[in-house]
Amino acid sequence: MRRPPVFDEELARWTIAGAPELQFLRAELQRAAMSRSATAADGEDLAERLQIVATELAGNALRHGRPPTVVVLHRSNGKLVIDVLDGDAESGPAVADRRAAGAGGLGLLLSERLAEQVGWYPTGDGKLVWASFALPAR
Repeated sequence: MRRPPVFDEELARWTIAGAPELQFLRAELQRAAMSRSATAADGEDLAERLQIVATELAGNALRHGRPPTVVVLHRSNGKLVIDVLDGDAESGPAVADRRAAGAGGLGLLLSERLAEQVGWYPTGDGKLVWASFALPAR
């Protein structure tokens, strides 16, 4: 269990009720990353990593957690932080690294490779899984 950095500002918030809404989330994260990057290449790289991690974490919350699934994008001291909250306080996220290739379960492992930091902690109403990403220098 690890808590995220202290937030400077909440940039956006989405409540996700099902997998079809993940496409909208990805488009919104694309816009957010591009607007905070000095170059198109930096923005595209940041956006791709944000989209993959947010989709994995939100997809896990939809599959394994309890509603509601809430995704929040924060700014924190030169970083963007994605929070995914679900209503399941009973179980923590776990890397399923012993599954057969193609059987899924590697979302957390992928998130750990694409983000600077990944962590989670229980809340009063559920659990919060988060990932941070350095903002490119302007």
